[in-house]
Amino acid sequence: MSFKEIFVYIGKLNLLIVFFSVINLLYCFYFNFKINLEVYFFTFLISCLFYSLTFKTNVKKKNLRINDLIIFSILGWLILPLVMSIPFWLGNYSNFINAYFETISGFTSFGASIFINKINLLDSPILLWRSSTQIVGSIYFIMTIILVLGSKELNLYPLKFITKKKDPIIFSLNFKNVFNNTIYAYSIIFLISLFFLNFTDLRMLDKFNLSLSIISTGGFQSSEFFLSNHEKIIISFLLVLSSLNIFFILNILKINDSYSFYEDRNFLYLFIIFFIFLFLFGKDIPFTELLIQLSSAISNSGINFSGNYYNNIIFILLSASFFGGCLISSSSGFKISRVLIIFNKIYSELLRLLTPSAVINSTIFKSNEKIKISDFYSCCLLLVFYLIFFVLYSFILTLENISFENSFLTSILLTFNTLPSSMYLSENINYNNFSNLSLIFTIIFLILSK
Repeated sequence: MSFKEIFVYIGKLNLLIVFFSVINLLYCFYFNFKINLEVYFFTFLISCLFYSLTFKTNVKKKNLRINDLIIFSILGWLILPLVMSIPFWLGNYSNFINAYFETISGFTSFGASIFINKINLLDSPILLWRSSTQIVGSIYFIMTIILVLGSKELNLYPLKFITKKKDPIIFSLNFKNVFNNTIYAYSIIFLISLFFLNFTDLRMLDKFNLSLSIISTGGFQSSEFFLSNHEKIIISFLLVLSSLNIFFILNILKINDSYSFYEDRNFLYLFIIFFIFLFLFGKDIPFTELLIQLSSAISNSGINFSGNYYNNIIFILLSASFFGGCLISSSSGFKISRVLIIFNKIYSELLRLLTPSAVINSTIFKSNEKIKISDFYSCCLLLVFYLIFFVLYSFILTLENISFENSFLTSILLTFNTLPSSMYLSENINYNNFSNLSLIFTIIFLILSK
């Protein structure tokens, strides 16, 4: 792929930024917000120009090499957040580095904010734009999972075990179809989230922003709010729904039946197991608090909706964050499928040594695809990379005035793009106090870990 073709595909994705720019402009005009109105219009113009330059550009319909896929993925993570950081920067909310960090934090669904103590001082349009960075990043992430990371060439996401159709994914041929299906899925889940949140007492802006955070399993909040028991149950349900494969909804509606339900079922079993452990170790904690904290942890959101800190269940919540949601979801984490691949391969090798004549079913999720040694190596290599990221980022945090415990936990949570909130830490991490060098390294680790 030439850089021209890469430019074309990334430019097509700018249609998402055009859409949210229009949403922000309409919001500003409707509610008469004239502050920094020009920055959204400027972002709209840049996005439109970027998209228009690629609208009628034809590219060759061919499969791409590994290095082409990697270049597309990396440049997308860099360029799209750069465009979306314009309102933060030109709106004088922060300097360029802080603005880019805020955008990357939303784009990767990490959710840490430089405005941690200033949320109530931000105007509604920038909060709305801030939430939109999460959904744009989630859509891009899903597309890279299917078209790049889950491709036969890279095989970093073992999608072949949940895919019904075994036709190879060709980037240029499948780009439009994957993009459209992803938009359909997120639109439906967003409407479901907004519908259920209407049964809460949150104000409309909070419902809209929270819906974007939930469906993207992100960590941004538009304000601090206290939830009743029935509101915690609703949000827990929505977080679990967002942790399933996003095509689960499309499958039910008969729009797309390319993926099986077996992984989703195993994920729900895992959720129940973790909840049993939480119930045993947190007997004094109310049922709804256990439910919403587990839902936030296993979805890799990390938002502390209950507002409480329970030291005796932190390890369980961290373990849930390690697994994360399903493969084709915006959640991060190591994924249950990779754990099953590793244990299945180890079990089959031990069984082969003990009983050479035994018939071994080396597969997961009742798939016809067999687990290959390359799948095992891929999962193990990713686990090693996670450990390396954890060690390196722990070293970066030593440059800041952070306690060892919080540094340790923050490094683990960043590895799985989970907000290091008061659900895990005794005190919040203020990224606004970080040096520019630490913020730059944090941005790099967020992109690599995602």
